[in-house]
Amino acid sequence: MIFFLIFAVGIFAGFINTLAGGGSILVLPVLILAGLPSPIANATNRVAILLQNATATKSFHKHNVLNIKPIIHITFAAIIGAVVGSFFAIKIDSVLFDKILGIVLIFILFMMLSPIKKKKTRSLPKWVEFIIFLAVGFYGGFIQAGVGFIFLVTLNLVEDYDLIRANAVKVVIILCYTILSVIIFAISGKILWMYGLVLACGNSIGAYIGVKATITGGEKIVKIVLTLAIVIACLKLFGVFRLIGI
Repeated sequence: MIFFLIFAVGIFAGFINTLAGGGSILVLPVLILAGLPSPIANATNRVAILLQNATATKSFHKHNVLNIKPIIHITFAAIIGAVVGSFFAIKIDSVLFDKILGIVLIFILFMMLSPIKKKKTRSLPKWVEFIIFLAVGFYGGFIQAGVGFIFLVTLNLVEDYDLIRANAVKVVIILCYTILSVIIFAISGKILWMYGLVLACGNSIGAYIGVKATITGGEKIVKIVLTLAIVIACLKLFGVFRLIGI
């Protein structure tokens, strides 16, 4: 029964992660409910993230919305940041983490709902972009939960991508650094593979559905799902569900 629940949550998380982000915030409590300690749950979830983004990348490529060459430098930056972040991931203070993440998500929601009308200016120097995505990559390797939101906003503001292209680029970058994160967690013995692979099957199905929804629904569906995902994630992180007995 617990494996069926993990698989079902994986489908939903893969869908949410591909269109927006925050699926890991829903997955981690289920893994903990299954008896996994928080650091183990955090590491095991990376297996699902890896296969989910591999599926999404293939699907976005099939629909011709991916152009890899312009994002090589920011991908490389995110990989370096994620490797460093992964080494810090073992000792997360979960209480402090939830509060910080909640504040970050509220800021992201504000940015998404109140987009800044930018004048056409020169793009940022590549070294500045490198530093920005180095920091985003560190967060992804360290915590992962909610990194999809951060990537979407950063790509939208720094690279001026629309939400469809930003989603496609996001899954490629996360795929690249998650390969190394999984290796680091596996070597440290933090991954329970049976749980991770069951979750990964669900995430992959959800990712495939998510790409279809992104392509057919356009930015409108992405914004709707993104807003709902952030609101739900914030309610959970700030303990609102617990107060009302959910």
